[in-house]
Amino acid sequence: MTNTLIIKNELEQLTRLYAFLDRQAVAYGLEELQLMQVKLALEEAVTNVILYAYPDKKDQDIRIDMSYENKRLTIVITDTGTDFNPLERQEPDLTLSLEERPIGGLGIYLVKQLMTEVTYSRSAGKNILTMTKDMH
Repeated sequence: MTNTLIIKNELEQLTRLYAFLDRQAVAYGLEELQLMQVKLALEEAVTNVILYAYPDKKDQDIRIDMSYENKRLTIVITDTGTDFNPLERQEPDLTLSLEERPIGGLGIYLVKQLMTEVTYSRSAGKNILTMTKDMH
């Protein structure tokens, strides 16, 4: 079964996202460490949509679909913002000092490290970011 949350593109909406994730985590029986990892990845991905997908800042919806089957959590984030594939960003060079590193790119790197699989597609004017995490 898929559970859905629709939020506006405002940072204040993150509290609704956290509450939604917490409810689903209880229903799915996620362990605390798993919940923390998923929460961090989900927060990073949704924050990027809020901050960058809508340059005109107009009131827009972000849809989050979440399902859990066969010990695999799947989260699909859908928005109608500007076309942007975060997976095409160059991976950060972690050997560089903070001063030498360009700004940006760490967030999606973190998402990819925390989740089992992350994919992106663009369809019918929508960005679709799918994140899965195997819960062993």
